[in-house]
Amino acid sequence: MITMSTQFCYQALSTTTSIRLLQIPKFVSTLQYDLIEVDLENSPVYDALSYTWHLPVEEQSSATSGVISEFGGSINCNGMKLDVTTNLRDGLLRLEQFRQETLIWIDAICINQQDLAERSAQVNMMGRIFRSARTVVVWLGEPQSGRNVLTVEDTIRFMEQLPCIKEQQSESISDYENATLAALREMPFALNLSDWLDLGLFFCRSWFQRCWIIQEIVLASTIEVYCGHTRIPWGLLQNAVRCLAVLRRQNSFSRTLRDQRITILNSIPMVLLAREHCRSGKLWRLETHLALSRTYQVTDQRDKIFALLGISDKSSLASSVISKFDADYTKSIEQVYTECAAHLVEGQAGYSVLSMVEARSYPAPRPIPSWVPDFSVPPNPPPLAIRGQCPFSAGGSTGPLSTQPTVSPNGKELYLPAAARLGRISHTSETGEEICSLERMTHLFYLLADPGLRLAKRRTPAAAEALWRALIANLADEQHPAPASLGTSFAQWVTYLIMRALDTASHASAHAADHFPDGESPPKPTPTVNSPMRDLILSDVHITALRSAPREYRYSNVRAAVDDFITVWDGAIPLQELLDATKVAVAAGDRARLDVTHKFVGTFLRMCSARRVFSTEQGDLGIAHQGARVGDEVVVVPGTAVPFVVREVEGGAYVLIGEAFVHGSMDGEALEGKDLLALEGLRLV
Repeated sequence: MITMSTQFCYQALSTTTSIRLLQIPKFVSTLQYDLIEVDLENSPVYDALSYTWHLPVEEQSSATSGVISEFGGSINCNGMKLDVTTNLRDGLLRLEQFRQETLIWIDAICINQQDLAERSAQVNMMGRIFRSARTVVVWLGEPQSGRNVLTVEDTIRFMEQLPCIKEQQSESISDYENATLAALREMPFALNLSDWLDLGLFFCRSWFQRCWIIQEIVLASTIEVYCGHTRIPWGLLQNAVRCLAVLRRQNSFSRTLRDQRITILNSIPMVLLAREHCRSGKLWRLETHLALSRTYQVTDQRDKIFALLGISDKSSLASSVISKFDADYTKSIEQVYTECAAHLVEGQAGYSVLSMVEARSYPAPRPIPSWVPDFSVPPNPPPLAIRGQCPFSAGGSTGPLSTQPTVSPNGKELYLPAAARLGRISHTSETGEEICSLERMTHLFYLLADPGLRLAKRRTPAAAEALWRALIANLADEQHPAPASLGTSFAQWVTYLIMRALDTASHASAHAADHFPDGESPPKPTPTVNSPMRDLILSDVHITALRSAPREYRYSNVRAAVDDFITVWDGAIPLQELLDATKVAVAAGDRARLDVTHKFVGTFLRMCSARRVFSTEQGDLGIAHQGARVGDEVVVVPGTAVPFVVREVEGGAYVLIGEAFVHGSMDGEALEGKDLLALEGLRLV
């Protein structure tokens, strides 16, 4: 036990290339170490520790469970007391067992975290520190305990049964995924869902959520992984995470595995690919890493950017406003995010930075310009892209130099020299989440039945296909264009949507007389208890919400909206035929038709959970961030991949609302025949 009272005091490092290393002694020392200084120019031999500073309670060992203070213990460092976190202390005790007589770099110990200048300088060196380390030692923490929790050894045995996917350099992660899926299909044993769920829970450990692990893994020469006293071969982890990530996209597993909150797995295969590229001398651009890491966690939100600088091709960073962009902890989070966005937008990233902007309310919760992404939160909704690559070219492949964006001298405003106006938003629907969860869809039906909507005027099967493709941005199963087979699923889904809209309103209205003014009586609700049609159960919460719903969600208005939609689209979509057949199926308890809807509704929710459908005054149909509202403008900027929704504010400036998909305007159509230099510009604040 550490009993000394003298607190450890850091001495300034001697040179700009100096680092500190912790010396693990030859024999078990009960947390007594020496901290020495070395110069990287002298090529010292050392390891580096990759770990999580703080563990959630469920991942703590039984001896420390419930410890919530910042520091869970102390170590003896050069004869003085140095406070460390509980997880680091546990890791050091294990290191004493399998890493004796070793010099090891540990950020919390080897960097004076209170000296902002040193902290900034050392973080800017972390790329070199991890690249120069002999081995990166990954400490996952002590094994989790409890009923129905697999041991680490059981987890390893399951991973050993998985097909071994040969590592290979590739320009696309799809090569890895296709090989993995093919091998899974040839597995000699049956796929057991519970085993995969247990494996998914293993990858829910907090280490896999850390943003810093991206740099640490990408740059590592050799990787050793420990959970408690057990060493897990790195190759097994690579194979397992790839298999699980691919399996999550298969229909039979996707819903359950998504509920296990392991969506982080989607990006881990990309981290592995970045590692392969780095080892061959290729570095990805910063904006690529930023797009892939938005869901990862950090303690200091500035590290969402600083943690990626050491593995990024800095040639993509350029700015006329800020001469250099490095880790600097004297700057605020807002300043770091704004300066980073300025560098990217004036560099090779250009307008793609605008696609990273998440849906936000105004005034925004963080005081940053509207065109600057808030990297501290996940992108919601995610960008219109497939594995980080946008398949659209709404603004053409490139714009002339004179149409490139520029940042104002104060770094707060972004000037777009040219923008083609597609029109103002005239109608918006509910969000996808409201449609599928709260079963509110009156605005959607009215919007799609609007006689001013160009697609509604055509009333053809081709128009119906354009409609469903627009609702999912023509992206599905990581494919563009979306597979035509989704058309059948859409037709059946919209049929159930009609039935659910009426059914929900009648259930709620049966308990809310004010839904029926002038003596109108609601129809008797369709008997759907234990019926497959109630796949999304009408809970008490939904009933309560609908009783107090605005007038547009009362039965008479829902009925009118549905009737208008059927009048416009029946024929282009065989709605009446499908409604008759579906009612028979519901009465018989036949789930086959409901099962058909899952493919489209899953795609729609992934795309539109935080988006809403809109139409413009010109009759165009599209989807945009949930913050879009009537009166906002849709614009296409030369050189951009997608249109954007903007909102005029005081002084003739605009705020950026976010990306948009507009049917018929995703391949440069909006700029055809236009003199780009004659287009009016936009000033984003």
